[in-house]
Amino acid sequence: MKALFVSKNLIGDALYVGPALRAWFKQQKGVVDIWMQTLDDHVAPLYEGMVRDLVVGQHTFGLCFNRPDVKFDFEHTFDVSKAFQLSDQKKQHLATSYADLLGVKIGDDMPHLKPIFIPEEWDRDSLKGCILVSMFSASCSGRDPKCNYVPNKMLPWDKWVPMIAYLRQNYPDTPIKFLGAPTDMVPNGYAINIVRPGEYMLGIPLNRLALIMQQAKLLVTIDNGMAHLGASQETPTFLMYPVALGAHYILPIGNPNLVWLHMNPVTVDKERLLAGLVWATSKFEKTIWRKK
Repeated sequence: MKALFVSKNLIGDALYVGPALRAWFKQQKGVVDIWMQTLDDHVAPLYEGMVRDLVVGQHTFGLCFNRPDVKFDFEHTFDVSKAFQLSDQKKQHLATSYADLLGVKIGDDMPHLKPIFIPEEWDRDSLKGCILVSMFSASCSGRDPKCNYVPNKMLPWDKWVPMIAYLRQNYPDTPIKFLGAPTDMVPNGYAINIVRPGEYMLGIPLNRLALIMQQAKLLVTIDNGMAHLGASQETPTFLMYPVALGAHYILPIGNPNLVWLHMNPVTVDKERLLAGLVWATSKFEKTIWRKK
C-alpha cells in the first residue's frame, strides 16, 4: 500500500491528525509506505513522531513538500476547515472529526483524543523542572487588522502580571521560561513586569521542546500549539481556553494533567485568572508533583 496524506496545518490542528493516522495505519494489511505532504516549516517533524513506533520493519514514512510524481493507491487530505465544520455539526472533538473524514474509528474517551507526538530522544535537553509560559497564538484575531486587533485568544499583557508574580513568589527556586516564535516578545512597557533577562526560550525546535515538556513542572498557556504539544507529553497544564471555541472542539482533554478555564480574554478579570492558576497549582501539588 502506497498512500499520500496531505496536512498543511498549524501545530495544534496538525497534532490531532495523529489518532486518525494511527488508526488508519493499524488497519492496513501488508507493507505500508506513507508519504506526508506538508509545509516545509517547524511543524513538519511532528508528523513523523505521530507514527514513530508503528513504522518498523518494511513500513516507511516520509515527508514531502511538493506533490511527488508517484502513483498512489490511496490519497487523503486532513482539511482542518472541513473537520471544524463537522465538529461544529456534531459537537465533537477535532480528532474525532479527522477520523470520521478518513473513515476510521478512534473512540470517544479521553485517551483516544490525546494528541500524538513521540519525540526522538537524541535531542533531550538538560533543562528540568521548569515552569513554561506561553502567551502567544499565531491564530489570534488580535494580530489581524481585519478583526480590528480584538483578541479572541491572547490575553492583554496586564492580565499576565498577577499570575507571573504569583509563580515567582510561590516557586522562587523554579526557573521560568517564556515560549514563542523568534519574534514573540512582550512589548516594551509591559515586559519589565513579566519577563526577566535570560527567560525567553524562543524558536525552539518542537522535538527538543517536547522533551523539555516531559520534565517541566508546569505549563501556563492560552489555546495555542504549546497547549497541544504539552498535552502530547502529559505536561501539568493550566490552560486559559477561549469562549470563541466550544469546549468540544479542540480542548486537549486527552491530557490527564489538565486544568482549564473557559474565558473571554477581553472581559475576564485578572482575579479570576489568578484564582484558576492558584487552584491548578494546588491540585498539582497534591497529585502529580508529589509523585515526582
